[in-house]
Amino acid sequence: LPGLFDLPPWADPAMLRDMSAVAIVVVAIGSLLALRFIRRIIVRTVVLGLLVVLALGLWDQRVQLGECVEECSCTLFGQAVQIPVDRNPRCQRA
Repeated sequence: LPGLFDLPPWADPAMLRDMSAVAIVVVAIGSLLALRFIRRIIVRTVVLGLLVVLALGLWDQRVQLGECVEECSCTLFGQAVQIPVDRNPRCQRA
């Protein structure tokens, strides 16, 4: 993922943590829709498995974003996240 795109400079850990929570809710809704509309059991199982893996990855990243501010080294799926000075004055912007 780091080679595909760069996070915008306004993306801070708190905002990304909140966005991850919203993304988890969207994945849960997508899972319910997949259960409702996908008829084939194999396709349904694969789609639901992928959605569960995505949700677990988002949850893991969300937890890390909550803890990384103190260490001044936040990443989101390999992308460096700048920490605002007001969140931790010891962190310097790179």
